[in-house]
Amino acid sequence: MSIETFYMHLIFGRLPSLLSADLILYLLPALSFLILFFSFKIMFFNAPKLRKI
Repeated sequence: MSIETFYMHLIFGRLPSLLSADLILYLLPALSFLILFFSFKIMFFNAPKLRKI
């Protein structure tokens, strides 16, 4: 067992059984993808316009 899965078992083992292990496996990559998407969107599309000197 790797260190990541050990800590995930410690953290998510205390949550109620409403969140099953399968839901966590789908939720974590989706959450990380959403964070990456919004950060790239802010960096490249909503970047502040800089003044030319």
